[in-house]
Amino acid sequence: MNNGIQIKEERERALYAGGASFYFFIIIVYFFWAISGPLTKISYIGFGVSGTDVFELINFAGIRLFGAGVIGLAYCWIRGVRPMPEHFSDFWQIAKLGLIMGVAQYLFFNFGAAFSSGVQISILSSAGAFCGILISALIFKEDALTPRKLLGCVLGVVAVVILNWEDINMGVAASLFGAFLLLLGQISGSFGATYLKIISRGRSAIWVGSWQSVISGALLMLVGLCGNGSLSFEAGSSAAFPTVVLILTSGTALIFSNQLYKYNPLSKVMIFSLLSPVLGVFSSAIILGDSLYSGFVFASLIINCIGVALVTTEKSPEEHKVK
Repeated sequence: MNNGIQIKEERERALYAGGASFYFFIIIVYFFWAISGPLTKISYIGFGVSGTDVFELINFAGIRLFGAGVIGLAYCWIRGVRPMPEHFSDFWQIAKLGLIMGVAQYLFFNFGAAFSSGVQISILSSAGAFCGILISALIFKEDALTPRKLLGCVLGVVAVVILNWEDINMGVAASLFGAFLLLLGQISGSFGATYLKIISRGRSAIWVGSWQSVISGALLMLVGLCGNGSLSFEAGSSAAFPTVVLILTSGTALIFSNQLYKYNPLSKVMIFSLLSPVLGVFSSAIILGDSLYSGFVFASLIINCIGVALVTTEKSPEEHKVK
């Protein structure tokens, strides 16, 4: 690595792995991911997506990913980063990342969701933090598994169960096949984040993640169209604004999240995914006017925050050595 790249990465590390700045960027990322739920629902209505046609959902996911990737590449171009891969080996690495982090994750999730209830999806989606922390501990020595990380994940799952307690009491039909596909989706996403962290060494993580998003988005659109999952544009004008906002926020989240993955232990970043279900409820209440039913939401938020704090405030082995 030449001195110019090294100095640039040191500056970026100070920005994205610093105390206050880390929390600033992570809050932006998960806030944008949280509002993507209600924005997607509004877009579905405008495009005539039924919500039950898996291939329509995959096609729309592809449009969102492709657009977010284009925004990321435009940002790289503005910052003076060469947008096109210089070598075929670079493109091949990114293509593999796209297949793992984009295509496999979204295909497993969407097909798994077709066989699962909303409660099952919410609970099993929280397994992403478990998967990310376990995989990172196996690959990166500096991100070793600790009792605090395990406890933080357990509290996160408990919080998701509390969030869905009323629905659970009413009786929830569980699908083992759907659960298996959802878990595969979480594992794919975690492996993708790990692989992104590895291949972004010495190069721009934003550039890597943006190309991954473009490639996986294009492949998902192809899968959706092959499954006759075309979108209806008869009422598309009503979907234009929320879809544009969705792509812009997704592109911004992509830029920041890739930098956070690169310069922080994955466990420190991925533990925040436990907050996604709660943030989704709040964003739906604000954008869609859904009610914040009962105190379960706030109890879940408090427990989740405790779990996140356990992981993010734990000192790394290097910090312990300094003392």
